[in-house]
Amino acid sequence: MALASNEPGELKIRELLKELHRLIVQTQEERTRSEHNLTNIAKTHERMQSETKISPYYKSKLRGLYNTAMQDAESEAE
Repeated sequence: MALASNEPGELKIRELLKELHRLIVQTQEERTRSEHNLTNIAKTHERMQSETKISPYYKSKLRGLYNTAMQDAESEAE
């Protein structure tokens, strides 16, 4: 099904499909970046399991990771 015609409706559809494709690619890139950060959060939690008390290092690290994850989620939602 090729859209080779130059009718205004078909041109509009072609432009909308291009825009949709661009947005899908952009969303996937955002999701990939977010996934990396979520993996880091999970790994940090795993490392913390062996400690009886949460150290200031892990508190700081997790705070930064969670802030980044929230920013990533907001960016992906946009």
